Amino acid sequence: MNAKSSQHERVDMEDIAERAERGEDVSAHFTQKYSAKQRVNIDFPLALLRDIDRECQRIGITRQAWLKMVCAEHLRHGSPLQPLPAG
Repeated sequence: MNAKSSQHERVDMEDIAERAERGEDVSAHFTQKYSAKQRVNIDFPLALLRDIDRECQRIGITRQAWLKMVCAEHLRHGSPLQPLPAG
């Protein structure tokens, strides 16, 4: 890819982003081949991480996969949020 085509793509992406920010439908620009991702950092209590890691080991998946699965499951089922016990 040469610099000229790279610059052209950059302008198109910026245009798409601006249109999306304005609330316009930009779905036609996406093929579903790739999905947008954003890295997040979350601080967990160590006891909770130990429990999560035990469950991950039990079912044979990574912590990241387990967190994605549990979040998706929770959203899919619409379970009401319950506060964690103090401690």
